[in-house]
Amino acid sequence: MRWKRVFCCAAAAVVGIVFWISFYGQEREWTEEADLEEQEKEKISLLLTYPRDRGMIYQCIEDFTAETGIGVEIQYIPLMDSRKQINMMIISDELPDVMDVDNTDTATYAQIGILADLTDRVENEIEVEQYYAGSLGQNIYEGRYYGLPFTTNTLGMYYNKDLLRQAGVESVPQTWEELLSAGEKLKDIGVYCFGVSGSVMKASDTTFQMWPIIWSAGSDWDRLDSPGTVEALEFYKTLVDNGYMSAEVVNYSANDNTNQFIAGKTAMVIEGSWKLGQVQEQADFEFGIARIPKGPKGFQNVLGGHNFAIVDNEKVDLSWEFVKYMNRPDVMQKYSEADNYIPARKDVTQASEYFQTEPICYFAKMIEQTQPMPKEKYLQISDIMVRMWQSVVRDGEKPAIAAAEAGKEVRELQ
Repeated sequence: MRWKRVFCCAAAAVVGIVFWISFYGQEREWTEEADLEEQEKEKISLLLTYPRDRGMIYQCIEDFTAETGIGVEIQYIPLMDSRKQINMMIISDELPDVMDVDNTDTATYAQIGILADLTDRVENEIEVEQYYAGSLGQNIYEGRYYGLPFTTNTLGMYYNKDLLRQAGVESVPQTWEELLSAGEKLKDIGVYCFGVSGSVMKASDTTFQMWPIIWSAGSDWDRLDSPGTVEALEFYKTLVDNGYMSAEVVNYSANDNTNQFIAGKTAMVIEGSWKLGQVQEQADFEFGIARIPKGPKGFQNVLGGHNFAIVDNEKVDLSWEFVKYMNRPDVMQKYSEADNYIPARKDVTQASEYFQTEPICYFAKMIEQTQPMPKEKYLQISDIMVRMWQSVVRDGEKPAIAAAEAGKEVRELQ
C-alpha cells in the first residue's frame, strides 16, 4: 500500500508541475500580448518623404520619442512617388497616422475625407500669428485646419559669377530683357545663359519653376488662355530658339538643371534653397543668389513647402502630439537649418542667426514676397501646364494656340 501512496503523491506532483508550467506559460503569453498591445497604443506610423541623408529630421523624431515615450514607425517614400502610394493606401485602407505631404495636397486629402479636423487644436494650442500666412493657409480647406506646415521654401536664381565676368555681363539680369541680352554674350563664350526644369517625368519640378514666370507675365492657372501666358511662352521659346537655353531642358529634372549649373555649362538657373548645400560643396566657382528676373508685371515668386497632415483614426491625439512637437520653434530651427529649408514660422527665421547669413538669407527674405499655388485639383492643373510648355518648347507649337488649349482644359476641370 505504501508504494501506491508514493505513486499517487508523485503523480499529483507531476500534474501540479505540468499545470503550473502550463498556467505560467499562458500567463506569460497573456502578459506579453498585453505589453505589445500597450506598446502599439503608444506608437504612431509616419509617412516621410525625406530620405535618411536628411539626418536632422530623423534625429528630431528620435528626440520626440525620448521625450514623450511615443514611438514613431517611419515609412520613407520619395516625394515623387508619395501621391501614388497614398492613393493606393486609401484604396487598401492602410493609411499611416501622419503624412508628410506637399503643401498643394492637404486640401485634396481633406476633400476626400481621410484627414482629421484639427481646427480647435490649432486655434487653441498653436501661435498661428507666428506662421507665414501662405504656408499656414495651405492647410485650410473650407475654413478648417487639416494640417500644419513644418517647412517652407521658394525659388531664386543661382548665377555663376565667373562666367558672367568672362562674358562681360556687368550686372546680374533683373528683367527678361536683361536676361536675353546676357544670353547673347554668354552664347559667345560657349555656355548657356539660363536653365529651368522642363521634364514631363518630373512634372512637379517643371510646374514649380513655371509659376514665377507665368505670374510675372500677368497670368494665372485660371486664365491660361490670356495674353500673359502667351507672352511667357514666347519668352521660353526665344530662350531656346536663340540658343540661350538648351533644348534639352525638356528632359531636365531639378537635379539635372542643378548639375548643368555645377558643371559650368549653364550660367544661371532657377532653383530652391534645398540645393544650396550641393552647390556649395560641388561648384568650383564663385556663385551668388538673386531674384528670378521679372516680366512685364514685376517680380513674382512661388511658395512651396511641406505639411504634416493627420489621418482621421483612433490615434489622432498621439499624432497631434508629434505634429505639435515638430512645430516647436527650437525643433523647427534645428531641422530647417540643417537642410536649408526655410522655417514655416516667421519667429524661427528671425531668431536664427543662420538665416540672416549669406547666401541663405536671400531665400529667407523672398518668402515674404511669394504666393501659394492652387490647393484644389493641383495635379490636373500641373499636368495641363506642363503639356502646354512642352508643346511650345519641344514640339514647336505656337504659344497662342498652346495657351488657348490649356485654358480650355482648365475650364473643363471647374
